[in-house]
Amino acid sequence: MTPMRVVRWGVMLVCLYGAQAQHSTGASESALLDVENRWVAALVKADLVALDTLLVDSYVDTDEEGHRSDKRVVLAVLKSGDLKMGSIKLSNMRVYPYGSFAVVTGTAAQAGTFQGQPLKPTVVFTDSFVLQDGKWQAVASQRTADQRRDFRARQ
Repeated sequence: MTPMRVVRWGVMLVCLYGAQAQHSTGASESALLDVENRWVAALVKADLVALDTLLVDSYVDTDEEGHRSDKRVVLAVLKSGDLKMGSIKLSNMRVYPYGSFAVVTGTAAQAGTFQGQPLKPTVVFTDSFVLQDGKWQAVASQRTADQRRDFRARQ
């Protein structure tokens, strides 16, 4: 095989691999956005069965106040009615895939209460996911109250 032919084959393989990787990344992004939407729907419905499948057993949640909880506690506060989600609207989501691991960032406008107190109306979040047995599951979530909205309201 001539050197030029080797270069052509190499370029063609790189192009094919790049197209496949881009398709795979697009599929991962779509699947992760779908998981995010199913997650918030399950929270609003307090669907413990759906949440149990969406969260890994070692799931870690860090809320707007900096409190950490595990999967068991998250499910328990929903079951008890301490956490009541009226609505959650996601926006500005961005997916960062890394093979079988991914991070999703975004903003959530939410209405609900925790132990009778209103939730922060807007949070920014970072969710981490792992791909196991062909499905994406949440490993960790961290939320921060969006102070910019509160600041603008005081002006």
